[in-house]
Amino acid sequence: MKKLGRILCLATLIVTLTASICFGAEGLQIVEAYPEDGQKNTTIENMCVKLWFNHEMGDKESVKANKDCFKLTDDEGKEIPIRVFYHPDDTKQVLVLADTTKKLDIKDNTDYTMTVSADLMDNDGHKLGKDAKYTFTTLNQGRNNAIYMVMMFVMFGGMFFFTSRQMKKQQEGEQKEHQVKEEAFNPYKEAKRTGKSVQEVIAAHEKEQAKKAAKQAKKAAKNAVDEVEYEEIEDNGNYRVKGPRPISASGSTFITGRKAEAEARKAEEERLARRRAANAKGKKKK
Repeated sequence: MKKLGRILCLATLIVTLTASICFGAEGLQIVEAYPEDGQKNTTIENMCVKLWFNHEMGDKESVKANKDCFKLTDDEGKEIPIRVFYHPDDTKQVLVLADTTKKLDIKDNTDYTMTVSADLMDNDGHKLGKDAKYTFTTLNQGRNNAIYMVMMFVMFGGMFFFTSRQMKKQQEGEQKEHQVKEEAFNPYKEAKRTGKSVQEVIAAHEKEQAKKAAKQAKKAAKNAVDEVEYEEIEDNGNYRVKGPRPISASGSTFITGRKAEAEARKAEEERLARRRAANAKGKKKK
């Protein structure tokens, strides 16, 4: 029994050592890349490729050994200057960045290829074994600009259309409101609506119209300026007012505040007189 137990322990140890050796001998592989192979519309500014491996990278020996294992080329095979960075926290990540400290000619809508050499080595000396290539296409800036301009045109066109439509509706509403306000005053209809007598309605309306006319005349008077005539006194060069003169004397058609107020009052009185006559005529017919 003891002999059998020793044999089983030895067999278990052999299997364990074999599995460890096989696992440790697993080759270096790229498990993920960005941009992916065949990806479109990649950025032109700060062009870079991120690579993730299954083994740790970035010790002194591997950095030195991998110095020339990364290459970035355009669609004509022209090599783009690059810089390689190893992530300090994620030791399985490597960043290959276009070297912006040098003159670059990165074009839009162009294919670029990242080539990783088969000689790439991890910290334990495992090699990639075969070249890996990732081809991606940069952004088509000309087409994107055209799309952007079309979108801007459509947006501004829509804004103009809706703004014009809203202004038109507003003008139509104001016109309707003005038409309602300009409707002829009907004392009988107003009397029926308010429950007052026709005389009371007419008196109230006349008072309101007179108030409006006075308000308009007052406003016109504030903006009016009477012209005066000046005469120069030759002996001392001073000026004095010769006398008031109507503004119409200078050829202007501007109406002064006092005249505007008088004309407005006269027009309102004539209108009210005509309305009284019409009301009286209507009563006689009834």
